[in-house]
Amino acid sequence: MKRLNYRLVTILLFTLLASCAIAGEPESLEAELQRLRQEILNLKHKIERLEKSRAPLRRELEKAREARQAEEAGRPLPQPSPPTWKKRLEFSGLVEIEASTTDAGGGESDLQVSTVELGADAQINPWMNAHLLVLYEQGKSDPPEIDEAIITIANLERSPWSLAVGRQYVPFGNYDSHMVSDPLTLEIGETRAAAAQAGFVRSDFHALAFAFRGDTDSEIHSFGLNLGLSHAAEGDAPGYNLEISWLNNLAESKSLRELISRPGRLEKRVPGLAFQGSLIWKKWKFIAEWLGAATAFDPLDLTFDGQGAKPQAGNLEAGYRFQLARQDSFAALGWQFSRQATALGLPRQRYLATLGVELFEDVTLAAEYARDQDYQASKGGNGERCNTFTLQLAAVF
Repeated sequence: MKRLNYRLVTILLFTLLASCAIAGEPESLEAELQRLRQEILNLKHKIERLEKSRAPLRRELEKAREARQAEEAGRPLPQPSPPTWKKRLEFSGLVEIEASTTDAGGGESDLQVSTVELGADAQINPWMNAHLLVLYEQGKSDPPEIDEAIITIANLERSPWSLAVGRQYVPFGNYDSHMVSDPLTLEIGETRAAAAQAGFVRSDFHALAFAFRGDTDSEIHSFGLNLGLSHAAEGDAPGYNLEISWLNNLAESKSLRELISRPGRLEKRVPGLAFQGSLIWKKWKFIAEWLGAATAFDPLDLTFDGQGAKPQAGNLEAGYRFQLARQDSFAALGWQFSRQATALGLPRQRYLATLGVELFEDVTLAAEYARDQDYQASKGGNGERCNTFTLQLAAVF
């Protein structure tokens, strides 16, 4: 169409030139040529605008033709590309509902929405990620709270270094578990703060260093380190994860900061240490973790049996994956212990057994039995045993 228009313009030009040469004066001929040049230029611009205005239509026609060809060939129809914001933004969530019964204190039972999490992750560019997590825990965070808010600078395909800044759980302890309930190590060591965390990853090795201002400080004086080796299981070759972590002030953990006798007036900084190892071999997974204070607290900060407490806890578990009624399932046994932790309300020993079945994709039903042995009355406990049965329905999306 474009070539045909130019041909018509050329024929018109020669026709007008011939008529002007026969009937007009030289002065009028030059003026007519100038006018014709302008008309040709205007016509070219008009054709170009028409071509551009048809460009979206051509793209739609090409898509329709591709769809028709795919349909005739029996191939899946091409899907339209999602908008840019959908490529960058991802939502996730977790809902856990628990029913429990225990013989402690004469017996009691409960049904509750134990956990609700709503998360959003935005990949702003290849180097920047923003993460937000809102958490609700019945009896703990009611109303809901901002559990995590982190901006991360990382691109492991280009660099082994990373930086994460914001409200986060610092990498002190691992707390891996098959069980419905949290391990006793988490009850002592889990630490959340507005922190800066620098990381390095090379092959199976990782190193993480972090710093934050704690509740017992007026400046940024809390910091720690996490070193680890991890390797994924491949075929019959086992996979493993080994970690050691250190925190210079264990009083900043979520549980202990609420128990320190005089918050903001810490008499003594007590470092925390944690060791964790796990092994995955075929359908088995074994977990071992120890976490605790490196030295005793000052008696004015935290006491046990009339002296400065040195709280610690450990966790040993063995889990096995199998098929139950054609559904992915798992079973696990565990033993946990604590020492000098009566102030946290933890049992001296806990034996656990759990069985879980994936009812549907991302929907799991798990049952847990736990038997607790409390500290002796002379150590601040009651010396009693209690049994707790918990049934949990969890869905992730």
